Amino acid sequence: MTGSYRKLGLALAALCLTAPAALAQDIEGTFKQAVDLLQRDRKDEALRMFQKVLSMEPSAEQAYALWTGTDHDTWLEILRTKGDIELIGRRMMALVDAARRERRNDADAIVALVKELSTDDPVERRKAIRALSADHGEYAVPHLLGWLGSTADEDNRTTAIQALTEMSSDVVLPLCAALSTDDAFLRRNIVYVLGRIGDSRAAGRVACCSTDADASVADAAVAAMGVLKSSGNGCKDLCAQGEAYHLRSGMVLADHMWSDVVWSWGDGALVATATPRSLYPDAMARACFTAAHIADATCADVLPGFARAEAGTIAAVNALAAAGVDTSELQAMAERAQVALGMTGAAGAEGGLAKALAQGDSGTAAVLVRALAEMAPAPTTAMRAALASKDGAIRSEAAVALGQMATWGKGAANAQVVSALGEVVGRQVVRLAYVIDADAARGQTVSLALSAAGMMVNASNNGVIGLASLRRMPGLDAVVVSDSLPDVAAQQVIDEIKAEPAFAKAAIFLVSSNPEAAAEAFGETVAGVLADPADVSTVTASMGESMGSERDRADALAAEAAGLLATLAGTGTNIAPAADALAGTLGRKDAVAVGAAYALCSAGNASHVAALAAVAADGARSEGVREAAARACSSIFARGGAAGEAAAVLAGIAHSDAPIAVRKAAAQAVGNLSAEDRAALGAAHH
Repeated sequence: MTGSYRKLGLALAALCLTAPAALAQDIEGTFKQAVDLLQRDRKDEALRMFQKVLSMEPSAEQAYALWTGTDHDTWLEILRTKGDIELIGRRMMALVDAARRERRNDADAIVALVKELSTDDPVERRKAIRALSADHGEYAVPHLLGWLGSTADEDNRTTAIQALTEMSSDVVLPLCAALSTDDAFLRRNIVYVLGRIGDSRAAGRVACCSTDADASVADAAVAAMGVLKSSGNGCKDLCAQGEAYHLRSGMVLADHMWSDVVWSWGDGALVATATPRSLYPDAMARACFTAAHIADATCADVLPGFARAEAGTIAAVNALAAAGVDTSELQAMAERAQVALGMTGAAGAEGGLAKALAQGDSGTAAVLVRALAEMAPAPTTAMRAALASKDGAIRSEAAVALGQMATWGKGAANAQVVSALGEVVGRQVVRLAYVIDADAARGQTVSLALSAAGMMVNASNNGVIGLASLRRMPGLDAVVVSDSLPDVAAQQVIDEIKAEPAFAKAAIFLVSSNPEAAAEAFGETVAGVLADPADVSTVTASMGESMGSERDRADALAAEAAGLLATLAGTGTNIAPAADALAGTLGRKDAVAVGAAYALCSAGNASHVAALAAVAADGARSEGVREAAARACSSIFARGGAAGEAAAVLAGIAHSDAPIAVRKAAAQAVGNLSAEDRAALGAAHH
C-alpha cells in the first residue's frame, strides 16, 4: 500500500511540474491554429481561437515567447486586421510589454547596446536597434539624447534618429518631456524624430514648438504638425490629450501605451517617476495640463482639467482604500493632489465638476463637489446640477455638501436640499452592477433587467470609458460585458477587472449575439454567458458576498446627512420634509439612527412616536440610540404631540433596569405628556 501511495505522490509531483509546460504548449498550439485560420482568411474561426488563447490567461512570459517565436509579419497581419482580432493582438502586445518591463530599465544592457550602434555593419546595427526596442523601449531614450543633440558627430546623430524612429511609439513620451531642454539643436532634432514617428500623442507638445524662439525648431514643428494631426493650437491639443488620459481613452492609453513611469525634465536630464497603474492616467493628464498652462496660462480649459486630474487621483486612492487595499504608500500622492486641487480654486473645481457630471464620472464628481463646498462662497451651478443627477451617489454627495455649506453660513438649506438630505438618510445600496455593451439597445435591456432585480446599475457602450468609470467605483457585485467591443478586446476588460483589488468578488458575465460560441471561446474566465439579455437570473444567482464598500459609503453619508439635518434644525431651518425619511432609518446602524433620532427632536410628530419608543425600549440596541429616541419622544410631546400606546412603553422604561441615561430621558418624555395622555396612562395603571 505504501508503494502505491508513493507512486501516486510521484505521479502528482510530475503532474505539478509538467502542467505549466503543458499549458504553454496548449497556448502555443491554439495560437498557431488561430494564425493558420487567419492566413486562410477564415477570420470568424480565427477570432474564436484567438479569444480562446486569451481565455487560457497566458502569462506575460508566455505571451513574450509567442511574440519572439512568431514571424514579425504575422504580428503585423494580426494588428492590421480590423475589428476584434486587432484588439486581441493589442492585448497580447500588452502582455508582451509586461514581460519586457522586467528587462527594460537595465542601464548596463542599454549602454552596451548603444555602443553596438557604432558598428559599420548595418545588419549588426539593425540588430542592436531591434534589441533596444524589444527589451528596453522608453528607457533607452536618456542614453540616446547625447547622440541626438550632438553637433560634432553627424554619424552618431543620424544613428540616434534612425534608432529612435524605429523604436516608434515606445519613445514618444520621454521625447516629449525632453522638449523642455534649453538646447535648441536637441529640441529641433526631437521634433524631427517625433514627426517621423507620427504618434498623435506628440501633437500638442510639437505644436507648442511652432512658436519657438529658435527658427529651426519652429520650422521643424510646423513641418511635423500635419503628420501628427495637430489642430495648430498646442494648448488646445494638450488639454484634449489631458482629457483623454483622465478618461483612459484608447487614443492615448491603448494596451501598448501604458507605462510604469511618468517622464519629466529636470536639471538638464530626463527624470522617470515611478507611478502605480491605478494613478498613471491622471498623472499623465496632470502632465498634459501642466504643459498646456505653460503654453497659455489664460486657457479656460486648463484649471478645470487640473481639477479633474487631481480629483481623479484622490478618487482612485479612496476606491482602493475602501476595498481594503493598503494605500499607505499612495497617501503622499493623494495629499499632494488635495493641495493641488485647492490651488485650482472654486472656478477650476466648478468647471471640473460640470465636465465630470456630463460624462458620468461619479468618483471624480464626488471629490469635486466636496471640494467646492469648502472653496465656493455659495452653492454653484454645477453643485445644483449634481443635486439633480440621476446617479444616487452623486446626489447624496451634493446634498451633504450643500447641507454643510448651509451650516457654515454659505447659503440657506432650502426645501430641495432638506428633501435631498432626507433621501440620503434613507438611501441604502444593496447590489451594484456595471454593463459594458456597444449594442445600446441590448445594453439597456440588460440594465433594466438588473435594475428590476433590485440592483443599482451603471452602463457604458465603450470598453475604455467603462473601465475608467469602474476604477473610480469603490465596489462592485457584477459586470456584464459584451464579447465584442469597438475599442478594446473583451478579454482585456475581463482581465483588468479581475486585476483590480476592489473587484475581487465581482461576478463577470458575457452577453453575446452568439452565446454558444462565446461560452466556448471565453471558457471559465467568466461566470457565464447570457443567452437572453432580458433574463439576468444567472447573474443574481451567481453573485457572491457583496463587496460592501459602496454600502458602507451610503451608510456614512446617511449618518452625515442625519447629523446635518439635526444641526440645521438648530439654526431654525424647517426640516419637516425629511421627517418621514429620518423615521424610516431608526432600524439602521447607530451612526445613522442616532443622528436621525436627534433630528426628529425638531422634525418629528405624533406619527413617529411609536417607532421611537420601540427603539428606546429595545435592550439589544446601544445606550446612545435608546437615549436619543427617548429624547425625540420628549421633544415631540413638549410640542403637543400625542403619545398613544407609547406612553406606557416609555413609563415602563423609566421604571426598568435600563441605563440611567435611557431611564432619565424616558422619564422626561413621560413628564412632557399631555394631560389626556397622562390621564390615560394613569387609568391603565389602575
